[in-house]
Amino acid sequence: MVKGNHVISTISFILRSDSGVWIQAFSRSIGKTTSFLAELWALRDGLIMCLNLRISALEVEIDAQAIVELMNNDNNSNANNSSLVADCRLLISQVPQIKVSHCYREANVCADALARIGSLQDSDMLYYDSPPSNLLEFYLADLYGLFHFRCCPDSDVTASGS
Repeated sequence: MVKGNHVISTISFILRSDSGVWIQAFSRSIGKTTSFLAELWALRDGLIMCLNLRISALEVEIDAQAIVELMNNDNNSNANNSSLVADCRLLISQVPQIKVSHCYREANVCADALARIGSLQDSDMLYYDSPPSNLLEFYLADLYGLFHFRCCPDSDVTASGS
């Protein structure tokens, strides 16, 4: 998850077991950047964390569809992000079983909350072996599959300009 766009950005990554149990997470301040590049940094750092933990099967869920498409296709990236994309692709190739898929932002509430917490941290990068207490509500909601509302504009109101 990422917080920011051309502002001080904070990234986060949460690793859970296949049953949703917390394994490890991090939040990291990465300075001023776009949300697109911050998502790539979060993926890169998350993959490094997983490889360091010797994770051999991984499903990565990202709420940035463009990043998912970039990782699942061998399309060239532009000069601004080519080395970061290459790093992510190399790290992905080192995980024996991996799937990179899109999830809606509402399914990423816990990671969003961790990024908000990270925006207040003093250090560059913090690791969490368990959910921070102010994240527990979001973690438990995700763990138990509780429903999150998604606010969408009313198409009739939008179409009529009201």
